[in-house]
Amino acid sequence: MKVKAFKNLILCSEDILMEKVLKYAKERNYVKYTSTLTEAWRVSISCLSASMIKTIETNGTIPEIDPNQDYAQNEIAEFGVYEAQKHRSRGVTLGLFLGLMKYYQQAYADLIHESALLPEEKQFFLQYLKRFFDHVEIGFVVEWTGLSEEQKLQELQDANRNMTNEKNKYLTILESIYDPIIIVDKDNNIENLNYQAAKDFLDVTISGMKYYSNIETDLKLKWLKQDLMEFDGLKKNEILQEKTIQTKSGSKTYIVKFQKMLDVSEKYSGTVIIFNDITERLKIERKLAKQYEKLEYYAYTDPMTKVLNRRTGFMRLDQELALSCSQGISLSICYIDIDGLKAVNDTYGHTEGDRLINFIISTIKSCVRKIDLISRMGGDEFLIIFPDCTEADAQKVMQRVNEKLVEYDKKSKKVYKHSFSYGLMEVPIGCNMNANEAIKIVDKKMYQDKSLKKMQAISKNDLVL
Repeated sequence: MKVKAFKNLILCSEDILMEKVLKYAKERNYVKYTSTLTEAWRVSISCLSASMIKTIETNGTIPEIDPNQDYAQNEIAEFGVYEAQKHRSRGVTLGLFLGLMKYYQQAYADLIHESALLPEEKQFFLQYLKRFFDHVEIGFVVEWTGLSEEQKLQELQDANRNMTNEKNKYLTILESIYDPIIIVDKDNNIENLNYQAAKDFLDVTISGMKYYSNIETDLKLKWLKQDLMEFDGLKKNEILQEKTIQTKSGSKTYIVKFQKMLDVSEKYSGTVIIFNDITERLKIERKLAKQYEKLEYYAYTDPMTKVLNRRTGFMRLDQELALSCSQGISLSICYIDIDGLKAVNDTYGHTEGDRLINFIISTIKSCVRKIDLISRMGGDEFLIIFPDCTEADAQKVMQRVNEKLVEYDKKSKKVYKHSFSYGLMEVPIGCNMNANEAIKIVDKKMYQDKSLKKMQAISKNDLVL
């Protein structure tokens, strides 16, 4: 009979075996005395399977029981000897262990019954399995009963000391964790909380205060009850949420993790709540966000006039031209050049020249729509984009701007005038042109307007602009 199929079946079925034995342990209430963690059950199945596979590899026939066998030296019984040494020191009774081992054996037997093996293979492997567990159980009993009462007592005392040390070690770890941690039972009553939680939420600076004393915490942390009720209602094992809490040292913002206890045996039920303080991180993030907003603003904006800069003006004009061409939407653009800026700069200084520019631009802003775009293209040159606007409507806007400036100059004590020359055009519907081509056209029209003004000024003997 080939045992390779049996070996492969065991190697590929660790999860199935773990689920089966855990199911039996829950049904027969053995979980009351066993580990709550999945990994512990996985390790027990893994070790038992490894011992079984080792036996299969060295014994192709059913390992019968020899009356003269020394089980302390028996490789098949080795697993039972090791388990006896481990469990005896934990206070597990002989009957409890042997009883649970019967359900381990049943899990492997179920696996064989449910497999696709041939009937004769199943019969052989079931008998093989039975004899393997017989060896393990005999080895366990022989080792278990081999100690004197005095040795057993010493072993239990050593184990108790180790358990106390382990408890203290993990309590110390809990108390040393920087993040606040709260542990609640199945009724959402607080069972324990670490030093940082006591410090932040209760203003208590006593390490281990909940573990070693009866200080009432539930009444002082009523805000947590509502959060726990909402978590229970979600029927989830874990959630993360951001929460701002008023602590004894001020308002703090936390990422709060609610995690159901990892208990496959269903012995314990409750929730672990971990508070990750992100208050300082949020402050830094907000500061960086503001700095980024400023950088982004200056990347697109002319710092003096607060309109779009040249690069952004070209980019937005290209976008509007493409939209106008593809959707047949009206688009008008205007290119302006401020009159007499050089003379003002030379006569009154650049600060006065900047005031001239800003006043004209602020006047334009007051006349255009919110969707219209203004961009500074050079020192005294500006582009105005009028989306969904005909040339006639754009011309009315520019006339309104000129009227406001003329009205201002009549009342102003400034010796110079606030004026500009401009070129205006409506982009032909469906015309496929880019920003450079469009600006070239309106720039030419602007110079024509400026030249006309110069000739008119000469004929009137006025100052040439």
